Amino acid sequence: EALARALAGADQVFMYQGPSVQWDVSESVAPLGSRAQVATDIDGLVSTLVETARSGDHVLIMSNGGFGGIHEKLLTRLRERADH
Repeated sequence: EALARALAGADQVFMYQGPSVQWDVSESVAPLGSRAQVATDIDGLVSTLVETARSGDHVLIMSNGGFGGIHEKLLTRLRERADH
């Protein structure tokens, strides 16, 4: 419940349920309803973010590790989308 409360002000929340995560991410953000999505694949998460993000949106990525290179993957894909 604490995680959902902390994220309650976000318009959309995208979470990653990595193989080393020992708690149920979906359950933790369930109170956010349809505003929260949980992915089990980094590339799928990036694709969803690229499809969802609009000009002027703020994207915050928080992690305690490299997070599968998501920062560079997301920036690359957003640049590619902007170029088309």
